[in-house]
Amino acid sequence: MKWFEGSIPEAIALAKAKQQVFLVFIEGSDELSQSMCNTFENADVSSKLQGAQCVAIRLKAGSEPCQQFSQIYPVVVVPSSFFIGCNGIPLEVIAGSVGPQELLERIENVVQAKPSGSDDNGNIASEPQLGVDAVPASAPADKVERAKRLLEERRLQKLKEEEEATKRSELERRRVARELQLARQAKEDGERREWAQKRAREKEEERRHREAIQAQIAQDRADRAERYQHERAQEEQQRRGREAALLQEQQQRLSQEAAARSVVARIQFRLPDGSSATHTFDATATLQDLRNFVLETIRPGFSSFSLSTTFPRKEFTHGQYSQSLQQLELTPSAVLLVVPNQAVVPSALSDSGVSALKFLGSLLTPLMFLWSLLTGLFFGSPAPTEPQGVAPDPPQEQGGARRRRPPQQGEGGGVYQRQGNVYRFSNRRSSDDDDESNTWNGNSTQQM
Repeated sequence: MKWFEGSIPEAIALAKAKQQVFLVFIEGSDELSQSMCNTFENADVSSKLQGAQCVAIRLKAGSEPCQQFSQIYPVVVVPSSFFIGCNGIPLEVIAGSVGPQELLERIENVVQAKPSGSDDNGNIASEPQLGVDAVPASAPADKVERAKRLLEERRLQKLKEEEEATKRSELERRRVARELQLARQAKEDGERREWAQKRAREKEEERRHREAIQAQIAQDRADRAERYQHERAQEEQQRRGREAALLQEQQQRLSQEAAARSVVARIQFRLPDGSSATHTFDATATLQDLRNFVLETIRPGFSSFSLSTTFPRKEFTHGQYSQSLQQLELTPSAVLLVVPNQAVVPSALSDSGVSALKFLGSLLTPLMFLWSLLTGLFFGSPAPTEPQGVAPDPPQEQGGARRRRPPQQGEGGGVYQRQGNVYRFSNRRSSDDDDESNTWNGNSTQQM
């Protein structure tokens, strides 16, 4: 195929000068363009185009000459082939790629639709112009009329051919637009199907990934639960081991303490005067040994006594003196009370002296009462000095124990009363009325 090497204006000028068909081929870089190029390179197609005297030019899609051409003739599909007549009207438009046979038929249609104003060599026909001026003056009037009629028919025929060419070009344009729309719709449908398939694959992958994550989470939970149960079992086993070791240690300590208790007994003896003594005995010693120790070592001043525990209070009988301290549960330590069988009377005074003192007191008591009454009436109440009749503070008993004694009345005869180091005065002569001399605690109604 021989293509024109010049520019588009040069090709158009050459086609108009030779009254030939102008062929414009718009090619791209896809497979359809390559296939259409192969069709043009076909030997039959090349010879047919050369025989039809066509000026053929090839343009790249997107180039500047192609953009200039598309401003006049819109390029909708690439590749496209335009067959343009001398009057600038497209005789045939081929959208896409066609085979050699179909292209030959299209070229044949173009040759048939080509205006017959020139011969095959591109020269203008030598037919005389049938105008009014060309008719000799001597021609008859009918020849003139006939020439006019022929010119009108020729004009009408040309108009009709132009209308048919316009119709064909419009039909071709519509066909190309329909094919383009179908191609665009098919492309959109393909993209939509591809997108749907891609979306379905993505959803499937997300589902599998989610299931894998859920399975991993479940496995992790199971592993943690198993590890937790294992740790709990170990901790429980260790706790039981510690408890067993502690129990064994306590049992050993208790056995040692029991063994120690079974060896010795620490006994504390408490006497009636408040004194005490402590001694350690063997666990096999008897209660009689403890009695002998009291008699020989402590020497309480009385020989008839009994031994008893403090709490609970339990007095041992003579039948229990032969039992050991371990049998009496007095190990490892115990407190025993030394209780005399009879009240202890001080031996400082004899019976006769006690009787004389009692008789003398009974005689002097009324006289002292009268004396205090008379002195109170005539001389008033004496000053609260330490009288001789006031009993001194009670001495502490042996062993540090102190006994509380009721307050004693002094020489005032009811004017004042002493409670320890506190003196209470009264405007009454006698304190016989207990209701008047009562004192009350400020926090309660308990009588003191």
